[in-house]
This record gives sequence, C-alpha cells and structure tokens, in this order.
Amino acid sequence: MDQVVSALKAARAEGKGAMELASISREELGPAFGAISFIASFRLAFGIPLPVLQRAHAWRGFGWGGVQISDEEFVAILSPWLIER
Repeated sequence: MDQVVSALKAARAEGKGAMELASISREELGPAFGAISFIASFRLAFGIPLPVLQRAHAWRGFGWGGVQISDEEFVAILSPWLIER
C-alpha cells in the first residue's frame, strides 16, 4: 500500500486529476484493486473522509455495477482534497 500511496502523491504533484489518479491506483494495485483498496489508498494518500470515498467508489469508471456516479460527480466530490496544499 505504501508504494501505491507514494505513486498517488507523486501523480497529484504532477497535476493529475481524480480519474487519472483512480487509474493509477488500479494499475498499481493490480489484482488487489477493489472498493476497499481504492478507499484505503485515497484515504492514506490524501486524507479524504470516508463518507466521500464511499460515494466516490460508485464511479462508473470502476464498472462495479449497482448505483453509479458520473465522471463529473466523481471529479467534483474528490477535487477539494486533491488540491496541493
């Protein structure tokens, strides 16, 4: 998980957005990628509150089925925590 968190932080520093970061998380985690690992990696990397990540994991880009949110909503709910501070 440390490697994923480092990759996410580095990508954010390069200006990558929410959807790009989600793809990086998926690539880094490989077969271990899932709702829990997505939530854990973004929480550790960016300190995003759990309720926000619980909503974000419904992003249609993940293809997990059920109720899905759009690209726009995914970006909108994560962006406040992805701004360099």
